[in-house]
Amino acid sequence: MAALDVTSTDSNYFNYGTGLLVSILLRYPEVGTISCCQEQQSLVLKFLVSKESDFKSLQNKLLQALQMFHKIEGRKMKMCKVEKHEQELDLFVVTRDLRSITQNEINLIVEIIKDELGDQLVTDENSLAEDEIILQEEVINHMLAAIRSNGTEKNITAVREDGRVLVFNG
Repeated sequence: MAALDVTSTDSNYFNYGTGLLVSILLRYPEVGTISCCQEQQSLVLKFLVSKESDFKSLQNKLLQALQMFHKIEGRKMKMCKVEKHEQELDLFVVTRDLRSITQNEINLIVEIIKDELGDQLVTDENSLAEDEIILQEEVINHMLAAIRSNGTEKNITAVREDGRVLVFNG
């Protein structure tokens, strides 16, 4: 994957998609990597977790909470997957369709994972001021609405590295 230079692209998708991914990583230091997937029209959130976690319990709690959230909101999820990828630090991967995911749902996902995993969840040390958190949530809402209207044209991924957010396309 090549690093994306946001200032040189003509596509609004890159601006919206990149803005969305960067804003989510800034707002939620618990999210390690995030991607927009063109083939599935989905958002993929990846959380780094130490080995001693109870994945089945977290998976069940998260899926039940998301189903209840969407029932209350009167929305239907087209795609909702919660997976674990075992490696040196395990990855909890939550995949959601872009048509129905909201900023409030992202907040719910992160809060449940934080609550269930505690110190086992690897988080970035940077924290935002309250007014910056509110701003990032507004940006996330705006970018999600724009992408919901237009879909995704490309695959892009944003990752944390040494206190920075890097965005890749492809």
